[in-house]
Amino acid sequence: MKPRFVIVVLLILGLAVPVSMLAQQSKAEKEVRAVIAKLNEANIKAGADAVAIFEKYLTDDFVRIPPNGAVFTKSDVVNANRAAKSGLEAQDLSDIKIRIYGNTAVVTGILNSKGQSPLGYGAVQQSRWTRVFVKRGGNWQCVLYQNTPIKQ
Repeated sequence: MKPRFVIVVLLILGLAVPVSMLAQQSKAEKEVRAVIAKLNEANIKAGADAVAIFEKYLTDDFVRIPPNGAVFTKSDVVNANRAAKSGLEAQDLSDIKIRIYGNTAVVTGILNSKGQSPLGYGAVQQSRWTRVFVKRGGNWQCVLYQNTPIKQ
């Protein structure tokens, strides 16, 4: 009787741990998804509101690599948006997949955008993108954002 009881207890514990891990991942995924939505909103708005969002959600060593292969820093993004009167006309994100690795999140998706970015690139495009986030001081911040055009 004792061995059977031990096996049942171990099975219950074995099932409980993954469930608790999923709940934590789910919370982290929701937090990252909310930051992505704010960054997306900032890319459309530009101006002072966008600058405040970028200041909060981009790390100081942030790197942005657009489809043309240029490299932009956080200060490039902030300064371009500070000077801009408007951002992109539209930017729709889809097929978002979030993978959490402790205090790091790797996010991929598809981007459909229209208009001119304050950083100087634009037009209508569809691309696959990757963002890497780290959690610092209780906030998720983007370290890297890169996108590659999808050939039609």
